[in-house]
Amino acid sequence: MPTKTFFPHLDALRFFAFFAVFVNHVFNSLGYYNPSPTWKFILRTFFSTGPLGVSFFFVLSGFLITYLLLEEKELHGRIDLKKFYMRRILRIWPLYFLIVGLALLVFPHFKEHVPDGFPIKFGTENLNPWLYVGFAGNMDYLLNGINNVIIGVLWSVSIEEQFYLFWPLIISFLPKKRLIPAFLFVILGSVLFRFFFSNGGNIKCINYHSFSCISDLAIGAVFAYLATFKKFTDHIHRLPAYIIGVVYFLGFALLPFRDYIWKFGVHYVHVASVLPVLVALFFAFIIMEQCYAKHSFYKAGNLTRISKLGTYTYGMYCYHMTVFFILLLIFSQLGIRVSSISSLQLTFTGLLSLLLTIGLSKLSYLYFESKFLELKRKFAST
Repeated sequence: MPTKTFFPHLDALRFFAFFAVFVNHVFNSLGYYNPSPTWKFILRTFFSTGPLGVSFFFVLSGFLITYLLLEEKELHGRIDLKKFYMRRILRIWPLYFLIVGLALLVFPHFKEHVPDGFPIKFGTENLNPWLYVGFAGNMDYLLNGINNVIIGVLWSVSIEEQFYLFWPLIISFLPKKRLIPAFLFVILGSVLFRFFFSNGGNIKCINYHSFSCISDLAIGAVFAYLATFKKFTDHIHRLPAYIIGVVYFLGFALLPFRDYIWKFGVHYVHVASVLPVLVALFFAFIIMEQCYAKHSFYKAGNLTRISKLGTYTYGMYCYHMTVFFILLLIFSQLGIRVSSISSLQLTFTGLLSLLLTIGLSKLSYLYFESKFLELKRKFAST
């Protein structure tokens, strides 16, 4: 019978990562505009949190998948690749292709019903649908730009699926002692890709290209490897509170810095190549501290309601742009202006969208995704 591996504090962290993405999209996708330089500074510094949320998701995925694969290999002497791929298919594909189908086949029929200035991009003329069908949606962003945010939000799911395709092969066929050099090689290759192939530090390439994002997943994998050694987790367990506090202070001070690296001028590409590694290391520290440290200031798992919501974050991530679209479409049909909205309208729409996204995701999990999760359990190894 498969063993049960569970990290009780990660579901809440998963919700906070989604919320960072959600906040970013509220302020950048719902039609609010404020020309004030002060507001632009606040928006850029504190509310452009989408890339951070996605980066945390990547680090967390790299950690969890690698840990489970290593545990399976330790328990059974091998990794059952067929079962692994079936688990990923049953967890990811049903909801993924539901959103793809809605974005490509259903929502385009509402085009004649939206007013001029409708803030949600949902056209299909300038995107390549086959890239999304083939889990390469991030490449559509790079090739064609952001033309449809409903399906476009799946770009990060595409990268994770690409990661799941080859990562278990590395862990399966390499001896454990050679995994860290392999992981570090992937991280170094990602840094070099950002330096040499991102067109002088092009932010779109840095944010969306598979070779750029892979360092986040690989850093999570490094810490999953380390976490399989009791000596390492004992060190984390004994970390004094002041060390934890210092790392959190420095880490959170670093995060707003990511949007100002252009100030380095000719050295921009150097900083843009290395900064994602520093951010991912901070996120990996959060995961380690929450999972293993004795002297944490607070354990996220104590937020029981937030932790429960963490169960539905895959749905929240996939659905929230769809909720934006449907809600604004209803508003426009009721005669409510949806372009150049006021701050009060933004607040109301954002809060209502969050509640609807949570509700829809819970219903989806209970009555749609759970059917496939029951099948997924038949392929469990750990």
